[in-house]
Amino acid sequence: MNSVLSEIHSEGSIALLTIENGAKNLISEPEFIEREKLLAWLEDNPQTKALVITGKGRHFSHGADVSLFDAANVSSISDKLKKGRKLLDTIEHLPIVTVAAVNGGCFGGGLEIAMSCQFRIASSKARLGLTEVIHGVVPGMGGMERLSRIVGREKALQMILQGEMLSADRALSMGLVTKVTEEKDALTEALKFAEDIVSSVSLTQINAVINTLNRAVDGHSDPSFGAFESTLGEAFGK
Repeated sequence: MNSVLSEIHSEGSIALLTIENGAKNLISEPEFIEREKLLAWLEDNPQTKALVITGKGRHFSHGADVSLFDAANVSSISDKLKKGRKLLDTIEHLPIVTVAAVNGGCFGGGLEIAMSCQFRIASSKARLGLTEVIHGVVPGMGGMERLSRIVGREKALQMILQGEMLSADRALSMGLVTKVTEEKDALTEALKFAEDIVSSVSLTQINAVINTLNRAVDGHSDPSFGAFESTLGEAFGK
């Protein structure tokens, strides 16, 4: 399925979502894939256990197309950012495994997308950062909150205010990246990583674990309620 700035297709139990917009895969629309289309596609492909997001070509994404920034058009940009935030919140709360395969540059909105995934696999040549301050603004799609949760408040504050661009190894040491691969293309490793996680468990088990952890992060009073029961019937039912 093709969308605004992306294409999604199935590779068995793994869905591959590819950002496509020029050499740097600029995010000219924060809702880089229409949220409703993504959810409809997943509903039409119920075998999907994992979603891998990557960028076409050499880069994951260099973030927003700053040529579209206009102080006179703040209201319109804000409306688009709200759609982008809602999309990333949806990806973050999907009850399946999500992995970002990061090649080359992963900056600004690109890193915000990658951080909405549970795991990030980076090539050794990747560079990552929330670089919006360079353009006089700050991250607008929930990236500040996500970075703080992932690496801690102090490191996030320093990274954001300095517009710091991290090497893959530095990002790994901070916990921003799950794994660094020496492969030129991180996608191969990301697909293998996802397959290794989901191959021996059922979709019901994946849903139960991820929904529980999501509810725990969201502050639910009893996040694992019903999780065991949802898997019991499948495991021992006749």
